[in-house]
Amino acid sequence: MQPRNISIKVAREEDMSSQIGNDGFYFDLVDFDRVKAFQIADNMTMSRLKMEIAVEFSIPVQCQRLWLFCKRQNGTWRPVKPFSTEENNLSMTSLGRLLSRTFLFLNPDGVKLFLEVLNDSSPKNLSNNDGLVFLKLYDPEQTQIRYIGMVFVKASSRPSDILPKLRSLAGFCADEEMELYEEIKFEPSAMCDAIDANITFSESQIGQGDIICYQKSSKSLSHHAYPSVQIFFNRIHDLKAVVPVLYFSISEDLNSSSLLLVA
Repeated sequence: MQPRNISIKVAREEDMSSQIGNDGFYFDLVDFDRVKAFQIADNMTMSRLKMEIAVEFSIPVQCQRLWLFCKRQNGTWRPVKPFSTEENNLSMTSLGRLLSRTFLFLNPDGVKLFLEVLNDSSPKNLSNNDGLVFLKLYDPEQTQIRYIGMVFVKASSRPSDILPKLRSLAGFCADEEMELYEEIKFEPSAMCDAIDANITFSESQIGQGDIICYQKSSKSLSHHAYPSVQIFFNRIHDLKAVVPVLYFSISEDLNSSSLLLVA
């Protein structure tokens, strides 16, 4: 049988940084219509794809860890698992058969992957107790949200354990009070729940592929129109629901509901 080409879309942190908070994109991690797509024959392996990625992005094969992106029941797209050494050596067709028992691998519009770039601090051998969590920082003073990084957490650890890391990423002082929220879904309504920093990630059901949004404490920000990321997301969702355009950009003053309409 003649091999057929499969479209494989590879998202990177650079895509998340450039997209989140810009051009009307606020929810989830990445718009796959705006990332690099590779055309790979279905009899080729994931290892061959890594060679293509190395050429395209100048990232050595040994510094690449690929994750499968899947659509959750609530409509969001998140990384669900990294590919093992054995899976990297399977053909796309064989890999699809293997993963189809649990995940939808060969989507009608192609395979969606996340490329993690490994460094000296990256955990090498991941277990079921390790969760990859993505981070967004909300600035109530500027009414802006942006992607700020990712972190691996243990299911048995607590959000309080990563607070120093979060402060460092945001450039906050060491004793800055913060609020943490989990971005859960955005349809049919936005859901962004406050996180108790003192219970484990397992108890909070926060793990693989989840998103934590954080900010300075909103206690001193009550004079701002949208003092918390929770309120901000609700407002953004409401605006998207009532404006019949392809996308909109939020003005500096959300109170005015000023929209930039783009045909």
